[in-house]
Amino acid sequence: MAVVTGSSRGIGAAAAEHLARRGAHVIILCPSSSLGTASADAMRRRLVGAQVESVVCDLARLDQVRGAAERITRLVGGRLDLLVNNAGVAALPYTRSPAGFEMHFAVNHLGHFALTGHLLPALLNAPRPRVVTVSSVLHWLGRCRAALPHAPRRYYRWPAYFDSKLANLLFTRGLTRWAQTRELPLRAISAHPGLADTTLGSRALRADGRRCEARLLEWMQARWHSPDQAAWPLLRAASDPHVTGGEFFGPGGRWEWSGSPVHVRAARRAHDDRSVARLWKLSQRLSGHPFPTSSGWPGRRGEDP
Repeated sequence: MAVVTGSSRGIGAAAAEHLARRGAHVIILCPSSSLGTASADAMRRRLVGAQVESVVCDLARLDQVRGAAERITRLVGGRLDLLVNNAGVAALPYTRSPAGFEMHFAVNHLGHFALTGHLLPALLNAPRPRVVTVSSVLHWLGRCRAALPHAPRRYYRWPAYFDSKLANLLFTRGLTRWAQTRELPLRAISAHPGLADTTLGSRALRADGRRCEARLLEWMQARWHSPDQAAWPLLRAASDPHVTGGEFFGPGGRWEWSGSPVHVRAARRAHDDRSVARLWKLSQRLSGHPFPTSSGWPGRRGEDP
């Protein structure tokens, strides 16, 4: 049983289809019912006999994230083997989520943090569960602004995106430590797709009237690798039998823009345990504490990251 967020198009759709083709029962998460139904129907037409279902989940709405997790738990019969946190937004004008959080932080990090926490009971019913969180090669340009990442005093669209992608890596490190200190079988892995020919970023730029910037980005995107190829690092993170948790996969080509999936190096800031702890505590507070503390797991030892 596998869940893939942001799987109505692009890299997420390619990853979900590959998993379904290999026999996985896949649940795709989409922000609207019509989009999810259309995506699931199209996948079933391409893959006769594939088990594909859709669940509505706007990751910017934490109440909807909780409800989606409850529905997923029922659909999977209380056992989930794989969660792929893939959905993302980029280059948005300054926008707040319904709870008032900056939208890149809300969707790319906080929604996935909450979804993972709410799905923990189902994940821990699987013998070797995995959580794959998708970052970006551009996380190198990110900063951990731990005081107010959800409500920046000054806003710049691309740095906000870079920061959220660094947060994805900090979350994976925190989740790895959280599971290891409790001696749980959960494995957290990160991946990045390189540079892919998708509409991520350009859609928001066009909607904001920044047509020249959007055309330049689209011209560059057309020269990068396809969504199918870009999904390879995600799929290796999801299926490589040798992963133990904490690994980071990306394309092995020049500058990690494209190529076959390999282990890649994260920026030093992604290994800063103080940043991990600050972000974890903030995310717990903002999302309503979806991760149990040590006292919530009888017989397990260890504290929050």
